[in-house]
Amino acid sequence: MHREALVAAVQRVLARLDDSSVDVEETGASALDVVCAAFGLTGFERDVLVLAAAMEIEPSAGDRCAKAGGVAYPTFGLALAVLDEPHWSALTPVAPLRRWRLLEVADQGVLTAARLRIDERVLHFLLGVPYLTAQLHGLVSRVPEPDGTLPPAHQRVADAVAAGWHGDGPPAAADLVGADRQTRAEIAAAVAAAGGVSLYVLRGEDLPGDPVEMEALGRLWEREAMLLPAALLVEADGADRARLDAFLGALAVPVLVSCDDPLPPGRTLRSRHVVPALDAEAQRQLWAEALGRPAAELAAQFSLPAHVIRAAARRASASDEPDAAWQAGLAEARMALDELGRRMEPSARWEDLVLPEPQRETLREIVAHVRQRGVVYEEWGFASVLRRGLGVTALFAGGSGTGKTLAAEVLAASLGLDLFVIDLSQVISKYIGETEKNLRRVFDAAERGGALLLFDEADALFGKRSEIKDSHDRYANIEVSYLLMRMEAYRGLAILTTNMKKALDTAFLRRIRFVVDFPFPGPVEREEIWRRVIPFGAPADGLDFSRLAQLTIAGGSIRNVALSAAFLAAEEGARLGMRHVRAAARTEYQKLDRSLTPAEVAGWV
Repeated sequence: MHREALVAAVQRVLARLDDSSVDVEETGASALDVVCAAFGLTGFERDVLVLAAAMEIEPSAGDRCAKAGGVAYPTFGLALAVLDEPHWSALTPVAPLRRWRLLEVADQGVLTAARLRIDERVLHFLLGVPYLTAQLHGLVSRVPEPDGTLPPAHQRVADAVAAGWHGDGPPAAADLVGADRQTRAEIAAAVAAAGGVSLYVLRGEDLPGDPVEMEALGRLWEREAMLLPAALLVEADGADRARLDAFLGALAVPVLVSCDDPLPPGRTLRSRHVVPALDAEAQRQLWAEALGRPAAELAAQFSLPAHVIRAAARRASASDEPDAAWQAGLAEARMALDELGRRMEPSARWEDLVLPEPQRETLREIVAHVRQRGVVYEEWGFASVLRRGLGVTALFAGGSGTGKTLAAEVLAASLGLDLFVIDLSQVISKYIGETEKNLRRVFDAAERGGALLLFDEADALFGKRSEIKDSHDRYANIEVSYLLMRMEAYRGLAILTTNMKKALDTAFLRRIRFVVDFPFPGPVEREEIWRRVIPFGAPADGLDFSRLAQLTIAGGSIRNVALSAAFLAAEEGARLGMRHVRAAARTEYQKLDRSLTPAEVAGWV
């Protein structure tokens, strides 16, 4: 229908060139009518556009223009001479034909004699072939509709945004704040679908810095928004605020802004909608729908967006492993943390841990708190009574090499969790407020999978706590308080390691649920560690574990010595013996700024 309508309009306009009185019948509503209504074209402007289109679709148009105006193409002078109700303002840069790039003046020089050429995108639209102009390819991209229905909490946000799109005026601009980028995009796509338009996304950091280019981009998008029709989702994170505000302030078409944190007020009045995190019930329902079975244990462990849950369920469905859904949840959740910490594969087991029984009992109690939190908090209702401090927090205190990291690895393996080691010395910033921002990124990412977070070298933070002498001391204390507050609220297990337990005041210790002291191993423990670090199949000759236990070093150093001794023996092509251990121990002691004493190596060889 669109092509027939345009052809009829072309014939009518060309008939004017021939000074013919032929009345060409027009069809009903067409793409041409849509363009005229969308861009407010007058009758004369409409015919000028059709005249330019005639050159592309009617072979005789050039000859007929030549007979009427002396040149074989349409000009503004020709249009003024032969078309009805002519007006000079039709071709000004601010009038619709040129403001919206519907046509262009192809030649320089005298305006009335310049060639008029219809924009290719507009021509195809008039012929019933809609598409996104190539000028925006690589800058904006289509957002697909949500994969499944939105969770009720997110559907309410979409409904609230869509409500602002009704009425006589232009659709209200809105900010979507919170959750993750993909979730916000799904809500925006649902809003666009409810409004009967498609949705495209633009990254705010891709906005041009030149004001002229910025205005041209805005005009081009507004034209596309009316032709497609479409709404725009601007991802504001990382964008220059002044540039973003200038771009949004110039748009008069549907626009949504996606951002992690609320944006300050700008030139454009926009409503703000906070996207809430999904509660435990919504998580359970999503897992059940995606897997086709109840999955309360997954909802208790993971806090994933809807699209991630569906992706994990698809991955699990393609696997025959019994714990495929759990592993898929871990894989999806760890993506957010891989850039923020060092992930360790937890391979250690309880039998690898040499600790006094009281400490081992405390570690087992930690496992129980994590494993049964879904039952106690949700099913038994303790979450509604306690409300705060529901996170499982622990402090591992002891010297280097006493087994703190190994114990964390054992806990992670027992719980089937990822272990992420966060070096606080890398998180802490000298700039006020940056440490809290870095910690927030860590905890927000970890919340998705409930990973075990091990904050190593916590002394880097606790060591800053001192008597308040200036503003920096005050902020150092705030950083410690913020870390402990986030640990308390964290739904997984968060562990701090320190060798400065005495430097912590009792107020901080009260906010940590478990404190485990890792003592320096005595002779009995050291002998047991030696037995465990030498593999059963290693070729050994005369190793006396009771004499090896005379070395007064912690478990970490014992492992270093055993490994170095093995390399020395392998290099000689000999079996591992006491002399290799003594040579390796001498090197380890030098690293520790110590010297081997005769008592430690008495009776070795």
